[in-house]
Amino acid sequence: MKSIDMKNWPRASQFAFFRQYANPHYALTARIDVTRLMVEDRQAGISVFNGALYAIMAAANAVPELRTRFSGEEVHEHEMVHASVTVPIEGDRFAFCDIPFAPAWGQFDQNCRQVIDAARQQVELNNNVAGKQEWTYLTCLPWVHFTAMTHPVDGPDDCIPRIAWGKIEPDAGRWFMPVAIQVHHALVDGRHVGQFFQALEDRMERPLQAKNGESE
Repeated sequence: MKSIDMKNWPRASQFAFFRQYANPHYALTARIDVTRLMVEDRQAGISVFNGALYAIMAAANAVPELRTRFSGEEVHEHEMVHASVTVPIEGDRFAFCDIPFAPAWGQFDQNCRQVIDAARQQVELNNNVAGKQEWTYLTCLPWVHFTAMTHPVDGPDDCIPRIAWGKIEPDAGRWFMPVAIQVHHALVDGRHVGQFFQALEDRMERPLQAKNGESE
């Protein structure tokens, strides 16, 4: 984790400006082409959920501003951020599942399988990462091909990005998935959100399974 020198930080004025807002969060939704994931990767036996989560977290980690957090007047950039995602449990409810990110797909997929199976055995909702800022909050809505989405936040200083993805649907021979991201404007501008979506599109164009049968 790297501390930001506020005196020399280029966006210090943006940080101070948007910290004054009662509602400093904004959200943007985009439709992402996931044809390769749905055709080649799925046919190779890869979990669509795990594959989508990996691509989203790889894209989030590719943008420094999405790895940046603040507490009071102290701002830090994390070397890597991880996934705290919702999973279904009994009683038509959900629980939180905390998955360490790994740049290598094979390791991340293994992390998903181990942690998700354990998380589904939970019987109540507990936030195990409260107060820990190296996480990104994610949720999947496989029932809705949504066009916009917002998330609850714990006050104006809640700077953890929220990312959601929805129902994957075919369109003109391709497959598309809605992805929504909600961020704190003191840390993240529209340009950075655009960089996230570009990184996500680039990651979705590359297969998760290498030609020799080994995971990337």
